[in-house]
Amino acid sequence: MKILFIGNLSSTNDKYNYEILKKKNKVDAINTEVFLISSKLFYLILYHFYFNLIETWLFYRFKKRIVKNYDLIWVESGELLGKKLIENLKKKGSRIVFFCKDNPFYNRDKSKWRIAKKALHLYDKVIFHQPTRIKYAKKNNINFHLIKPVINKNIFSFSQRNLKARKFRRDVLMIGTWFKDRGKLARRLIEANINLEIFGPNWEKDKNYNTLKKFIKSNQFITGLKYAQIIKYSKMTICLPNVENDDDITRKSLEIPLCGSLLLAKNTKSHRKIFKNKFNAILFNNHKDLIKNIKEILKNKKIMNNISFNGFKSISKNKIFDSEKSIYKIINDLR
Repeated sequence: MKILFIGNLSSTNDKYNYEILKKKNKVDAINTEVFLISSKLFYLILYHFYFNLIETWLFYRFKKRIVKNYDLIWVESGELLGKKLIENLKKKGSRIVFFCKDNPFYNRDKSKWRIAKKALHLYDKVIFHQPTRIKYAKKNNINFHLIKPVINKNIFSFSQRNLKARKFRRDVLMIGTWFKDRGKLARRLIEANINLEIFGPNWEKDKNYNTLKKFIKSNQFITGLKYAQIIKYSKMTICLPNVENDDDITRKSLEIPLCGSLLLAKNTKSHRKIFKNKFNAILFNNHKDLIKNIKEILKNKKIMNNISFNGFKSISKNKIFDSEKSIYKIINDLR
């Protein structure tokens, strides 16, 4: 099968899907990180401004670049492809799939999705890993497919022996971009004298930054093996899906137990389908509930190890979280 991949190959997640597609197919790629010339400047403009000239410019750039015919066009950077371009590509007989990791239907990203939203109904498949997207897809007549969050087991899984030999560097970890609800939770944990460490960008935006800053160990966006190692050496790691994006599960929900850290996850419908509270994860309802559980677990190393190991087994041994199989099932269905 001849496939054209459109995505940011500097992104760990985009590159992972690209490598999966390459295993059994002939794949060409348009790396949007290079394609946009200055991607940071372009996205700054795309997020804060919208005018037809941007869409027209993207249409002619892609049209000029895509000169061959493909059996399938696999899109990761869907915010760049408008209605006119999708219609043009479909005339060539190509099947077009958009692997959507974000939420195009929320206004948190300002004008980022204005070009793409007019074209979403034209894709042969839009792939989501968030069950909360289903209601939006149906409302907008989008042909969608729901899969489990895509995780790179080559990076995020460690051997049982390797995990038992480690020495922990922190009690509780928060890793990821700052949002208001995450900032509120961090402050509550600090007030409860929890040994917390924070890694991730934008935490300086929090109104309680002066309180938080000594607990922030890095303000960089961390990915790949370094990200996995930070989780691995944490007794417990918090997973708080982004409410501003209407998320109720994330890749982190699976990555944390794969790294051998005890998952502290918000009690959501999607989490309850995968995890059992106090068996392979802690599912908390509110800040008070979470703090109580953390303090109890820190007093009992055996309970902590049991829950961590059960979480590790639940994700590492379960074939339903095999991203490669999910992707190839979608491709075979399109054939």
